[in-house]
Order: sequence, then structure tokens, then C-alpha cells
Amino acid sequence: MELEEAAKTLENTAKTGKSAADRDRARLAAQRIRQRLTDGDFQPGHRILLAVYGDTTLTDTFTVRADRKLLLPNLPPMSLAGVLDSELQAFLTKELSNYLKTPNVQAQGLLRVSILGSVGQPGFYSFPMDFAIGDAIMEAGGPAGQAEMDAVVIRRAGTVAVDKKGMQEAFRLGLTLNDIGVRPGDEVFIPDGGDRKSTWQKVAAVAGIVTGLAWTVSALVR
Repeated sequence: MELEEAAKTLENTAKTGKSAADRDRARLAAQRIRQRLTDGDFQPGHRILLAVYGDTTLTDTFTVRADRKLLLPNLPPMSLAGVLDSELQAFLTKELSNYLKTPNVQAQGLLRVSILGSVGQPGFYSFPMDFAIGDAIMEAGGPAGQAEMDAVVIRRAGTVAVDKKGMQEAFRLGLTLNDIGVRPGDEVFIPDGGDRKSTWQKVAAVAGIVTGLAWTVSALVR
């Protein structure tokens, strides 16, 4: 499994890294992966965009409950504990096959976050859980004004969940929202540095994080 191999590599780096900072970052990243492998990816508030062809009652967006279970119409609750985002479609296909004959299922985990601060269109957005953090910022209109892209943080319940160093690493590696542990309700905050950043610095920052990817949730269900 790719996550298992990634965890082992990071755990090795946590022991042999050149600097204490490198070792600490590797240790924390390995812990996040181990937690995902144990608990799964889905937390209360995650949304599931589900399409079961031929069954309109099961074709909708559903929210993961506080007990980490998914409640679908006319069916018993399904626990998503231990389920990774990459396993979601296969998992739901197997579960629904207990009630439907050879169900044709498409499923996408969604994460609702707010993107605030110095961006073109601040507000709430729903993204696939495997969406790159840089692309998420671009979906919100991209950096605006004198956005300090080297000071972006993720906030959770009034505290910093991912600091600016962690975010710079996420941009550099093209990490996804899921990779960096973003949860439903988190805030991606882009500070405005006023006149301290020149136009060419902002353009360089944008070029470093974007891939030009455009995405809409409606594209999944046809």
C-alpha cells in the first residue's frame, strides 16, 4: 500500500534526517499517515457525493454524521471508520450490494472549507478530498492584493492547525487537502502584507502553486 510505504519512509527520515527540523516534520507526517491508516479519512462533516445509477433516492450528497456513519435513505447506517478516501467507492459498492443487485456506484468524498483573507473570492467551498491545496486557493480566485503566500496557515476552531512552514512544504510538494490533514470547517487563511510584497513577488508565488486545474462538483454526476 502506498500510504504504508510512505509512512515507513518518513519514519526512517525521522531517525536519520540531517536536521532536527527535518526529523520533526517527518515524524509528524508519519504520525498523520498512521492515524489515517487506523482511523480512515472520514470525519464528522465530510460529505459524500454519491451516484447510484437507476436509484434516484441514493443519488445525492450525504453528510457523515457525528458517529462517523453514513445514513442513506431506507438503509441501515454504514460506518466509515477505517475507510480511506481512495477506498470509498469500492467500500460503498460492496455495502450496497447487500441490498441492491449489482449496483453501479460512483462516490466522491468532499471537504467543505472556508478560504479567507487575501483571495479573489473568499468564502466557503467544497472540494474533493484529494484536491491540491494550491488548486483550492486558485478556485477561490487566487491570491489578491498583496497576498503573503509564504505566510498561509490553516486554522481550526481559532487555533493554527497547519503553520506557515507546513503550508510551504505542502505547496512545494503539491500536497492535497487530505495529505495535510484538513478537516471539515477548517479555514485556509491567506494574509495580506500590504505594500511589503511587490507585484512580481505575488506573481512568482502564484506560479509556484498552481496547475491551472478547474473543477466543479457537478461534473461527477452525469
